[in-house]
Amino acid sequence: MWFERRSRSSRRERNCEEQAPSPPRQGGVFGSPRQPAKRPPKNAVLPHPHLTVEVSAELSTRLRRAARARARSPEMLVNDLLERGLEQETLRVHAEHALASLTPREQDVTWLAARGQTNRQIADALVISSETVKSHVHNVLIKFGLRSKSDLRLLMLDLGIRWWQDDTP
Repeated sequence: MWFERRSRSSRRERNCEEQAPSPPRQGGVFGSPRQPAKRPPKNAVLPHPHLTVEVSAELSTRLRRAARARARSPEMLVNDLLERGLEQETLRVHAEHALASLTPREQDVTWLAARGQTNRQIADALVISSETVKSHVHNVLIKFGLRSKSDLRLLMLDLGIRWWQDDTP
């Protein structure tokens, strides 16, 4: 999907050039009324890029209420929410790649460690030595870029992985 980027000054100029007002919209729009997007020429540098996003009327109302409750503009709230969402998505993608790179034994150790089990408990459950568990945990933490098993547990929670709802090892 291609989003139109435009500067505030070009938006004002375009609004001044319009002959007839645009028809009322169903949803809310942060910024000016949405105009048909025209693709800029390739390699065109746009000053102060902005993004116009159309949302449903319900979401628009909810965003405006949330912004009012925080004494902020809806645009600032949307910006903050999008930044946080993109950060979370980046972390999720990184974690998915890390999960995919784990060996089957590292997956088992990760699962049990995320449940809060000690190295000794993991060793007993998997019938391996606690030193082997320690090595697997170390490798898993490196792959995820974490420092401790508690960080691993928090990451799994943030990703929405609910290990207590499953009886696998």
